[in-house]
Amino acid sequence: ERESPQGAVAGPMKSSSALFRASQATMSVSISVFLYEGFAYNIIFLGRILPAVGKQALIVPFAILFNSIWGLAMWSYARAHLADPGIVPDRWRDFVRNVGDALPIAPARPEWQPGKATYCKKCDLPRPERAHHCLLCEVCVLRMDHHCPWINNCVGFRNHKFFLLLGIYACLASFVALATSLPELVHCAGALTQIEDGFVFESGMGANFEEHEGFISSGENILEQSMTLSEAKERCGELPMCKGFTFQGKPHNGHKFHMYFKDKWDIWGTNWTSYRRTTPESSTRLEVTDILVFMIFGILALFVAVLLTPMLATHLPLATQNLTTIEDNYENMPNPFDQGSTAANLAQVFGAYGPEWPFPVYAWKPLSDGVSFARSDERLGPDGLPERADGEEEMDAETLWRKRYRARPQVAPVKDEPVDNGPLTSLARWWHGP
Repeated sequence: ERESPQGAVAGPMKSSSALFRASQATMSVSISVFLYEGFAYNIIFLGRILPAVGKQALIVPFAILFNSIWGLAMWSYARAHLADPGIVPDRWRDFVRNVGDALPIAPARPEWQPGKATYCKKCDLPRPERAHHCLLCEVCVLRMDHHCPWINNCVGFRNHKFFLLLGIYACLASFVALATSLPELVHCAGALTQIEDGFVFESGMGANFEEHEGFISSGENILEQSMTLSEAKERCGELPMCKGFTFQGKPHNGHKFHMYFKDKWDIWGTNWTSYRRTTPESSTRLEVTDILVFMIFGILALFVAVLLTPMLATHLPLATQNLTTIEDNYENMPNPFDQGSTAANLAQVFGAYGPEWPFPVYAWKPLSDGVSFARSDERLGPDGLPERADGEEEMDAETLWRKRYRARPQVAPVKDEPVDNGPLTSLARWWHGP
């Protein structure tokens, strides 16, 4: 954790409020869900479920696909949680002191106030445009969006990008997890309804069978159905109580027989064929705990996907308009910071377009310092600063702030001249000399 300009801890900042403690608890829950999702997918699904159903060929591609996205989600989470969201810097306070009364300061209102420094009663300091005070973190945050309990931190100018990437990657990881494991989730959900003591689930694709002559005379028929031999093997493997199946005649590939699925095994007679289900190797056996852990994973992945989808549907469109959730409620004028296109507005959050956009790192070429922002009516150069005429010197940050905040020019103090009260005053000046 880094120290903020005000000496407070940046990122998960200290607060004694009950709301902040609730935010910490919410963050703990979200971290636990993300870690459980990664554990269950890699250890249970890839390590246990897929080998049991004979899909070993999918383990490596599924592992690469899921873990690359899940890893980016966890990286984004750490950056969004630990990063300074954009606490008002010391340089701004120095600027306020140096400019003094020449800086117009307006009362804070829930409306657009472009180019106006507003006064924060809680911090007892002027703050830049688009900055707001967070009651939980107890500081003013540059271009504040909201306080997010899931990361236990404010979302502001310096970590807004990380927050958006977290939502994108976490949602995408959940959808990938569900899409790649859906057939097995369906099979396990059906198997859970038939759990008995000592139950072991084996998919039909992972079960082994031995051929025997004769029919199974004892036990009850747990299923009767006409199907091919391969279909019968798969169906028996999906039935927890199935010990084997029997049919009249000799097996022919592709030919359908009337199959009898049994819960006991013995052989008697001729002109019948029976297949006995054998115990799989330990590497393909699934215990009840495996299935329960896997089903909980599916429920949590669905929960995360359902939770994050509407969140992204709210925050991504706002980012493409260069709006925060606070500013979305302003109606006194059109958005004065709208850059006119989706790409240009996203660049105000992600920085100038570059290869670092998909990764939770700071922008290599930021287009704003968080203290002042480009207006819709400004002609900007590639550096995000107002265009300069040929030969005009580069504008430093303080000069730009003076321009955008319309600070009055400082007038040099005029030396007081003595008042001429007549010839006696002139004579006195001559006598004392210059």
